[in-house]
Formats: sequence, C-alpha cells, structure tokens
Amino acid sequence: MFVDYDRVKLTTIELAQVPVAAPTFQLRHTIGYYEGTGEAPPHSEITWAHRHEPDTHPQPGNRTDLASVPSLFWSLIASYGRQTAPAVIHDSECWMVYADQKAGVIDSRAAIARRVRIDRAFRLGLRELEVAPFRSWLMWTFVSLERYQKHAVGSFIGLLLVAILGLALVAGAPVAVFGFGLPLWTGVLMVLIPLATSAIGGQWLLLIWASYAGALLLPVVVLQVSAYLPYVLLENIIWFVVDGRRKKGSPVLGPVDVKNIQRASAT
Repeated sequence: MFVDYDRVKLTTIELAQVPVAAPTFQLRHTIGYYEGTGEAPPHSEITWAHRHEPDTHPQPGNRTDLASVPSLFWSLIASYGRQTAPAVIHDSECWMVYADQKAGVIDSRAAIARRVRIDRAFRLGLRELEVAPFRSWLMWTFVSLERYQKHAVGSFIGLLLVAILGLALVAGAPVAVFGFGLPLWTGVLMVLIPLATSAIGGQWLLLIWASYAGALLLPVVVLQVSAYLPYVLLENIIWFVVDGRRKKGSPVLGPVDVKNIQRASAT
C-alpha cells in the first residue's frame, strides 16, 4: 500500500516540474510503500521516497523523471498516471543502489540482488494501483533489463542478445510458415526455442517476457515509429523555417511588436 509520511493511505502526490522546460520533477512530500493492505507497519519497515531538496536545477538523486518512457512511446505507456507513485519510489530506490555501488559500498552482485527486490516491488505497486497486468509485467521487463545495464554491463549485453534472438524467432515464425512456406513444425520449433534459451543466466522469466511480449508488441512499435518520425521531421522543418538561425523558441517579432517595443522604450 502507498502511504504518506504519517502512514496514512496516499491520496495525493505533489510534484514540481523543475526546470520548467525539462521532463524532470521534484517530490515535495515524502511518500512510502509496503506490501499488503493491512495496517501500516513501523516507519523502518516502509520503503520511502523522501522529499527532494528544492533546487532550480536538481541533480540526479534529487529529482525524478517519473516512468522513464521515451516520448516516442507515450501513447502506449505514459510517463505519469497510475504508475506515478511506483515510479517515484522506484527511482529513489534505484538511485541509492547506484550511489552505493559507485561509492564502493556494494559490488555489482549485491546491487543486482537489491534491484531484483526493488523491481519486484515496482511491479506489485503497479498492480495495486490497477495498472493492467500485461502493462505491469511489460514495465517490469524494461526495468529488469535496465538493472543489468546499470550494474552489470556484460550480463546486460548477453541477456539483450538472447532476448533479441528470442523475439526474432517468435516474430519470424508466422513469416517463415505462411510467407516462405516452411513446414509447420519449423514455425512451432521457432516459437519454442525461446523457452529453452530463457534458462540462460537463470533469468528465464525476464527472457520469456522480453521474447514473447516483445514479439507481440513489435507490430505496434513499428506502426508507432512509422507514424511518429514523419511528424518529428515535419515539426523540425517548420521549426527551422520559422526560427531560422535563432535559438529554438525565441520570439519572432513582427512590425506591430517592434512598434510596441519602441513605444514602450520611449515612455
């Protein structure tokens, strides 16, 4: 359950967008999470995301980007919403693990072990706030891959390669059978291979989700990218035409604007 600092069920999250033009936020009041729905345990047994110190340009560890979803995919999974509270606490916990490893307090193995627990709590928190099961597990898959990217790059590369192979096999099975006329058993074998390769490194659940959910999402991602990139291209072309060599976002002064400025200066 999500609670405020008084261990009362959380009803609001106060965030400040800082800087005003950046996709980063500061938490204004401490929030916490504990597993279960019963009476809140003592403070020491609750996972807390403490309020950030107010700053006009907050540094990592003193800010959050909410759910770390590229803007390209916000129509699929938004950076905020029901996932806000779990994402804020997840950000706070992950930063502490990163800082401890960087300071030499823990090694990569200990960091991964802590992140496994943190990522699991993130998924449970998503479900508690009624994020759909498929989306919750999908977000868990992304943060689970990210924990290796942050704390064990070699393992991350290996897992990523196996996940991409599994995704390619599952997505390619229908193409192989119906597009190239290969025997049905070939397609079945391609679909089943990721079940075997998922045992690599002991991360079978993560690799299964990366392979099979990734294959299901692939057509959606292709459509999303094919629709988004032309818009971005058009937007930047118009941006360049309008602003020219000026800094993006600088005002374009017309004759009326110039006259008003001159009049104001004269008075």
